[in-house]
Amino acid sequence: MEYSPVTPLSSPAEVTQAWVEQVLRHKLGSSLKLNSWSVKLPETKNGYLSEVCFIQAYFSTKEEAPEEKLSLFAKFMPESEKALQDFMKTCRLAEREVEFYKHAFSREFRDFCETSGMHHPVPKVYWAGLEDSKMTIVLQDLCSDGLRLSAPMEGNSLKQIKCVLATVAVIHGSGIATIQKQGKHPGDIPLDMSHLSHYVTKGINAQINLFEGTPTVDILRALLPKASELFSVPEKHPFLKSIIHGDLWAANVMFSQDDQHACIFDWQFACVGNIVCDITTLLLMSAEMSCYTEHLTEILECYWKCFEQSLQRNGVSIDVSFQDFVCNVELIWMYGYSFLCASLPGLLETHITEDRVRAVVHFLEERGVFKKFLSQR
Repeated sequence: MEYSPVTPLSSPAEVTQAWVEQVLRHKLGSSLKLNSWSVKLPETKNGYLSEVCFIQAYFSTKEEAPEEKLSLFAKFMPESEKALQDFMKTCRLAEREVEFYKHAFSREFRDFCETSGMHHPVPKVYWAGLEDSKMTIVLQDLCSDGLRLSAPMEGNSLKQIKCVLATVAVIHGSGIATIQKQGKHPGDIPLDMSHLSHYVTKGINAQINLFEGTPTVDILRALLPKASELFSVPEKHPFLKSIIHGDLWAANVMFSQDDQHACIFDWQFACVGNIVCDITTLLLMSAEMSCYTEHLTEILECYWKCFEQSLQRNGVSIDVSFQDFVCNVELIWMYGYSFLCASLPGLLETHITEDRVRAVVHFLEERGVFKKFLSQR
């Protein structure tokens, strides 16, 4: 039978047996035969901005081969909330995520990761496509592989944070390799973060309420007129550019039961940018406070070791040092802070404690990060 190209769908309601078979053949070969399948919707939409479903497939890769079972996760455009659809269109979120997963499907990306000793730093990709207002991304169902979400309000442990950074280090390394080889990364889609400025303002106001009656309030109030400038910090302090997640926090990561493996998903903010942005975002949004107050050097050394090793094993060289990296981290804290601010109204009381917010602000204040930012013209 002639291979039929897969096309994106509008929603889970459009999934058919023929379409599932095409998706599996795209990944596993044209001789595959789908024997049976089923679709299940999540019990709640809580945690999902897009329309999603879970697909169970039973298939044979060739005649007389034993039947195999596969669990897939499929993601589509959101059907409701016009404001969300407009935001996704303005920031080209669907295009970013599809392009990232298309690249993650490539042999180039998989070879780089495997040579680095990192298997599946992102979900295994079966298909990703975008056409007009339709988007479909089909990935392995990480839950079926025993992975779990872990985003405690008190923050993720040192072990978990180091695990995530070791994973994203390899992805950053692969992006640098691609840029050096091709001159440009497929995920190089400009991202204008100014659309998030009003969310940042809301987040700063929430912090002002927490610090009412303390000297810190004056610093936070001074940040309000400069909220739109927070996202431009990486442009003022450039460093190594690669494909970055752009919104790296624990709710976009699943862990193995022993916290030895992390798989990073939800790449809708993916872009080519300063690799340090992902590090400061993860630390300030997701880490237990002791991670950055007591173990920062250890964490940065862990990331840099994995990053350098991935490049060396793949024959890629860079002309920067660990000390250059550490210096840039000190300059990029405000980027991570900006994402914390933008997310804070939705995180307080559900994903982050007030004590952890206070710890972040105290950490940046004592480090002189706010003072340095406010003094810049």
